[in-house]
Amino acid sequence: MYRRWLICGLLLCLVAGVAAGGCGKTSVNEKKYGNASEIETGESSPGLSGELYQYFLSVHQDREVIKCARADLNGDNIEDLVVIYKESEGKNKMLVVLGKPGQYQCTNELPAPVSNQVITFKDIDNKPPLEFIVQGMKGANVGYAIYRVDGTRLEDLFGEGMKDCC
Repeated sequence: MYRRWLICGLLLCLVAGVAAGGCGKTSVNEKKYGNASEIETGESSPGLSGELYQYFLSVHQDREVIKCARADLNGDNIEDLVVIYKESEGKNKMLVVLGKPGQYQCTNELPAPVSNQVITFKDIDNKPPLEFIVQGMKGANVGYAIYRVDGTRLEDLFGEGMKDCC
């Protein structure tokens, strides 16, 4: 019963998020969440800048960025970047670009939802590192997962339905 309510709540959040604005093809929308921010990108986003984003593009030159969001994910007081990008038709992946003084590093890649992606930062256990939630869809399937960066590794802590929407 609890699971059904949780999934209904997530679906309602997804619908509200899509109704609020979704991804434009040539626009860049930045939403602020305290010290974190989410950036929605389209196929061409000339206004999007930032060293973390540029580093991702230099390493993954042939990938289309769908959504990215910034926050200090490892507790080092340096902003990191969660990136959801298109791997191939009907298949997306995500990773985190870790900001380090004078250098950047990407975590491992994990599957990501195909559509209606939402990235939410949430300090679940009230201690560093900061966790984040990714939710989204593939067709009628809805899923979400909670992630944490451990060193240079992106870990999937818990999820529901992600295998059906990635």
